Amino acid sequence: MCWDLDRPWDIIVEHADIVFANSNEARALCGFSSSKSPALAAKHISYYSPLISVTDGARGSYIAVKGEVMYIPPSPCVPVDTCGAGDAYAAGILYGILRGSSNLKGMGNLAARVAAVVVGQQGTRLKEEDATELAKIFSHSLFTNNQITDMCTDIQSDQISSI
Repeated sequence: MCWDLDRPWDIIVEHADIVFANSNEARALCGFSSSKSPALAAKHISYYSPLISVTDGARGSYIAVKGEVMYIPPSPCVPVDTCGAGDAYAAGILYGILRGSSNLKGMGNLAARVAAVVVGQQGTRLKEEDATELAKIFSHSLFTNNQITDMCTDIQSDQISSI
């Protein structure tokens, strides 16, 4: 398939259900200068894709759906190696989706935690014990009704079931 690079929005609308980008990539896609916030870029892209996630390094990340943007704070860690952080973050989001969660805030927090674990070690792969521990911690918080309610009181659009 040959892509018409003059029409990125058409390509995204036709072929992307989820867009993952770092802040520089998101701003470039939107044609924004580096002075524009990654939250604004996430909001803009969310009009073209059902789910957008923009990471901003140690400053956290943003998840946007239908023009509404949610800030996800970074998970604390002592950085050792940032290689693989964005992929680890995306894996956290995808894990939540594949496990049937519609709790965007919970998935974002999971993604931030997975990225922090990867950044806090040498190399890009989660150790098996870390992956098991993260799965235990977050399976409860992604799916327990009381915790979902607690995590989602600030923004009503935390649920992706309406997409």
